[in-house]
Amino acid sequence: MPHAAASFPTAAAATAARGSEQAAAMLPYLPAESPRDGAPSLGSSLALDEGDLVLDGRSLDLTLVVGAEALRQALELGVATQTGSDRLNTPFGFDRLALSAYAHDLPTRKEFLTMELVRCVSSDLRVTDVREVFFDDDPRYLELRPGLDEETHRREIAAAHAARVHAVFAVVDTIASTALTLRARGTS
Repeated sequence: MPHAAASFPTAAAATAARGSEQAAAMLPYLPAESPRDGAPSLGSSLALDEGDLVLDGRSLDLTLVVGAEALRQALELGVATQTGSDRLNTPFGFDRLALSAYAHDLPTRKEFLTMELVRCVSSDLRVTDVREVFFDDDPRYLELRPGLDEETHRREIAAAHAARVHAVFAVVDTIASTALTLRARGTS
C-alpha cells in the first residue's frame, strides 16, 4: 500500500451508486442510532458527490446533509485531503504520502494507516473517541458480518488485494452520543 489513496466514498455517491451487494458490504457497524433529545448538533453542510455540489432534482436547490451524514461527509473530506494541501489549515487532512516513506511491510503500513486515520478523524471536534479501527482482512471484520462465511470472505479479500484495493473501517463516537462507522478504500 505505498501510495494508498485512502478516500471515503461520499455519502451522496454511496447512496446513488449502491447496488444490493455493495449496500450489504456498507452496512453500519452499529444499528442506526438517533441522538438523544438535547444532544449537540452534528452540523449541516452542502451535499457533495465526488467533490461536486449536488442539486435537488425537484427544487433545483443545493442539497443539504445534516447530522451524522454531515459529519460523515466532513470526515470523508478530511481523509481524502492530503495533509498540508490546504494552505489556510495545513494540519488538516490525511498524510498518505508519508506511508511510502516510512511503512515498508504490510503490518507496518496497517499500523501507520491506523495511527494516521485516528489522528485525522479525531481532529474533528464533533468526534469524542475513535473506538475501533480494523481492516477487511482482520478477524474483527468477520465478527461484524455474521452472515458472511469464511470462504466467501477469503475470496473477496483475495480478489480485492489482487486488484490492490484495501479497506479500513473506523468506528467513532460523536458529541451527540452516537456512533458512526466510516469505510475507507484505497489502492496500494
